[in-house]
Amino acid sequence: RLLGRFDWAGRSVLEYGCGGGYFTIWMARHGARVTAIEMNPNAIGAVRFYAEREGVTDRVQVTQGNAERDTSDGEYDFIFAKDLIEHLEDDGPFFRRLGEQLRPGGGTYLATQNDHSLNYLLEGTYERVYRGNKSWYGWDRTHCRFYNAPVLAERMRAVGIVPECWGSSYLFPWRFVTKRLTGKARPSALWTHLDQTLGTVPPFARLGWSIMVVGRKAG
Repeated sequence: RLLGRFDWAGRSVLEYGCGGGYFTIWMARHGARVTAIEMNPNAIGAVRFYAEREGVTDRVQVTQGNAERDTSDGEYDFIFAKDLIEHLEDDGPFFRRLGEQLRPGGGTYLATQNDHSLNYLLEGTYERVYRGNKSWYGWDRTHCRFYNAPVLAERMRAVGIVPECWGSSYLFPWRFVTKRLTGKARPSALWTHLDQTLGTVPPFARLGWSIMVVGRKAG
């Protein structure tokens, strides 16, 4: 829903940390020219495989690099970074590049984990207070920090980008709750339906464990 707001045809996209290329290929299939930077060589191989399979190799360029220090020179119509910024030891250079490389009127998508969420309240309290794990920053040990909607909005506005819309997933922390109650994480269509129904509806759009924001550079 959030990405569907943008006209991708003929647009240039810079993607940091593309992983296996799910969104890379999605944007290319919608007409964008995507330049992706990824550390993992196996993930790069997956992106190239799926780009060929989907017939978009002419619109996808992926190179190996570290988003903390590497980039692709130039300006772009859209900059995409999903589940990336929480991994950066120093996120300052990334946000500065975000403001510098985005064309006036261009868009950006950021997604990260949210400490203003029910999962943080429950699982964070369990880990940090009950277990005494003060260095807990979520499900990945390589995370360096948490964000939330006010912090993301402030960081974006500082580099000239205005948040336009928000989204969330994992509104109800079913993995943590069901594992604590039954000993096993129990997925359900109910949790997916909850996210799909409320994930882009205020105020829930800013309250999920995974928080997403689309912004636009003034110009």
